[in-house]
Amino acid sequence: MILSYTSIAYSLLFLSLGFLAYRFFQYWIRSRTTTSKLFFFLALSFFLFALVTAIRVLFFTDSFEALKNSIVAASFIEGVAASVVAYLIIHLKFPKISPWVGFIVVFLLGIWATILTTAIDYQSLIGKNGVIDWEFPTFEVSTPYLIIRFGIILISFIPLIVILLQQFFSSEDHTIRKRALGLSIVFFLGVGLGFIDFILGNFLREGAVIYRAYTIIILSFCIFLLTLITQKPSYRLE
Repeated sequence: MILSYTSIAYSLLFLSLGFLAYRFFQYWIRSRTTTSKLFFFLALSFFLFALVTAIRVLFFTDSFEALKNSIVAASFIEGVAASVVAYLIIHLKFPKISPWVGFIVVFLLGIWATILTTAIDYQSLIGKNGVIDWEFPTFEVSTPYLIIRFGIILISFIPLIVILLQQFFSSEDHTIRKRALGLSIVFFLGVGLGFIDFILGNFLREGAVIYRAYTIIILSFCIFLLTLITQKPSYRLE
């Protein structure tokens, strides 16, 4: 096991998303609605993504083969999670359209990103500051890949954030408003994590990359606190 700022950051992210998944599981058990089930599957998918990433930076930093396999697995899980978000968006806002349309479109984008992941030769380095840095072979290879990975997050999370904010502004129920605002902030932080992980973290090198780990640690605490405060077990996801 290798302890670094990066491994600590992703371990905290794994724990915070695990707590969020647990809250959504409680919603689903209480209400048994399609929406609550989809939110649970969504949180569970991103929890698994964080779990694979945490295991990668804790145990497989010195094994290039294991490193690459874990990155491929994380990419696939992220694509599945975004596909669930697309399904949820159409289910909530476009009842005349089959939610599977959104799922399949985003899932295919996720498969594309996963295929690109298999074509990249990674190296991992642990700097003197305790940060794990992922090295891409060339800028030309890394740029399209990272844009696609981050783009999948954008096209799935941004519409969901808009839907939640609409619910916050339109509802007169204090509980619903609190839940919707909390979730919108959590998912906005998810976009922020994606931007840091796929854009800033892979283009800022040397000492600057340590701020990625610091930021992920801070955002993980924010996700945990928002879940604790705004997502009570008694709330219902209708």
